[in-house]
Amino acid sequence: MHAQIIKKGNEWNSDSMAKHLITSYLDLGDYKAAAMVFFVGFARNYVMWNDFLEEFKSFGGDPSEVLEVFKELRCEGVVFDSRVISVVLKICASVMNLWLGLEVHASLIKRGFELDVYVKCALMSFYGRCWRVESANQVFHESPNLDDLLWNEAILVNLKNERFVKALELFREMQFLSSKVNATAVLKILQACSKEGALNEGKQIHGNGKIKIASRVFDSMKDHSLSSWNSIISSYTTLGYLDDAWNLFCKMERSGTKPDIVTWNSILSGNAIVRSYKEVLITLLRMQAAGFRPNPRSITSVLQAVNELGLLNFGKEIHGYVIRNGLDYDAYVGTSLLDMYVKNDCLTSSQAFFDNMKNKNIVAWNSLISGYSFKGHFDDAKRLLNRMKVEGIKPDLITLNSLVAGYSMCGHTKEALALIHDIKILGLTPNVVSWTALISGCSQNGYYTESFEFFVQMQEEGIKPNSATISSLLRTCGGLSLLQKGKEIHCLSIRKGFIEDVYVATALIDTYSKSGDLESAQEVFRSAEKTLASWNCMIMGFAINGCGREAIALLDGMQGTEIAAKKLFKLEPYNSANYVLMLSLYAMSNRWEDVDRIKDLMDTRGIKPRQVWSWIQIDQRVNLFSTGGIPHQDEGEIYYELYQLFKNLHRNSVYSFSNNGTHHNKNLTDSGRGILGSSFSSIQLG
Repeated sequence: MHAQIIKKGNEWNSDSMAKHLITSYLDLGDYKAAAMVFFVGFARNYVMWNDFLEEFKSFGGDPSEVLEVFKELRCEGVVFDSRVISVVLKICASVMNLWLGLEVHASLIKRGFELDVYVKCALMSFYGRCWRVESANQVFHESPNLDDLLWNEAILVNLKNERFVKALELFREMQFLSSKVNATAVLKILQACSKEGALNEGKQIHGNGKIKIASRVFDSMKDHSLSSWNSIISSYTTLGYLDDAWNLFCKMERSGTKPDIVTWNSILSGNAIVRSYKEVLITLLRMQAAGFRPNPRSITSVLQAVNELGLLNFGKEIHGYVIRNGLDYDAYVGTSLLDMYVKNDCLTSSQAFFDNMKNKNIVAWNSLISGYSFKGHFDDAKRLLNRMKVEGIKPDLITLNSLVAGYSMCGHTKEALALIHDIKILGLTPNVVSWTALISGCSQNGYYTESFEFFVQMQEEGIKPNSATISSLLRTCGGLSLLQKGKEIHCLSIRKGFIEDVYVATALIDTYSKSGDLESAQEVFRSAEKTLASWNCMIMGFAINGCGREAIALLDGMQGTEIAAKKLFKLEPYNSANYVLMLSLYAMSNRWEDVDRIKDLMDTRGIKPRQVWSWIQIDQRVNLFSTGGIPHQDEGEIYYELYQLFKNLHRNSVYSFSNNGTHHNKNLTDSGRGILGSSFSSIQLG
């Protein structure tokens, strides 16, 4: 057939005939001949190079073979025009053949070959992918005539290399020179704004900034396409600016462009990002009223809201919707549903759902293993881990870190440390999450010495701490009242920039308060970002140091005691610490009716205060005293000593009992743990 084409000459010389010939050679496995025909038949039709490569690869051919044919033809003296060079450079970029691309560019310069816009674009794309983006920018800036194609290519190359600021600068220059930006570049720039997180530059693109680039962008486009609207709305929802996004949504409708499911999903996910979970559900209702049915992406955003709001029954309804509409094939939807059952402590349902999942990804395995681990069901977690290996799925660091965290939280420090060694045996490297989980677990369970030992070991292995690590260490300092150690970590936080983290600042307030240094605690509080946690921690700091008036005054600073309490309970309705805080403050102010009201509210909501405890070390032995815990072996003798202590205090008028002894008895379980420890030390030390 090939001979007949050559014999007939121009009569059969067409792209369709050449394409048919290429396919025939590929079918026969003669990749070299196919490439030869490609250069002869398609080289001047550069648009079709991508189709050829895809077909070439589909038949098992290596694109590098195309370049070998190019080099062979060039050695034989074949001279190629600019469009052939463009194709070759694009193939070099595709297969990451740096040296041939550099060689082609060098030969062009040596020959004094005049580079047209297509070759320049191909060179920029090649350098951006295979070498350095600076070289691509150099090709652009050295071009005497900056064609619109070059501007757009320069922008795209910088965006692909995450040089977002440079891309935006080029975009501004392009608009200033009245060059036309193509739709692809516009969409990529809008997406880049959300990635860069530079809101000011994002606003300049959408029109609210000083330069008002957005109006120029939209004016330069023939039509305001649906994809461009979706990109700009997505940029703002990703950044969490929902009001701006909703205004754009309304403007989009007024312009005659009807929002699609992608638009609605951007609003849904944006509300989920900023934790406006009720708004997620409201948006879902609006979306359905507009005639759109939730798709997999919609479902994942809504399930996130369902999890955080504790709406398990509604979540089950969504599960039914997923099954009825055949959406259970989607791995993300399946994982989100599994996560819902796990977080709502429905581990039996979680296991049943997991067993019936159509597409199990590593995230699904990790979610269930994590659920078992954090609930202390380690046998089930190990069984699932073994099953994972049997099914040929290799556990990743997230899988093993969840087990480390579970063991640590339950106080099984040896098992957690053994797992870290197992991670190394598996060829993985324990990261900051692994060590922080271990340190945090030790801190939460009172193994303070071990916390510092693991912190030192972590640094010896070259792992740098993060803000979560620092927060855990500070909790350790607070638990041991190690003021000097806390100050050292405070200095470390300042040097490493962790002091700006709200969790680190709150942990510092807690450490200084528990160490009795209220002045330092207040200094950190004043300079830190004011959050519910920092207010709570500072108020509690005053309370535990007997500064009831200061605590009440600070509470009044939150716009009044009652308003503050309502705010605490509204924002964190199931956080037992908030209730304990209000109980302590009301008791210190002798507001016993309010104490009863808070206790009734706790009973109604099923809130149980965390177990609290104190300890004292005598003769190398640590003695623990806890509310609701195991009685101390010398309990009888301790209570007798305590009775004598109170009797002496009352006789000397140092301590006055309230007329309403009932409430003091109620609070003895909380504050009495320290008194029991003091009584025990009195017995032991004589």
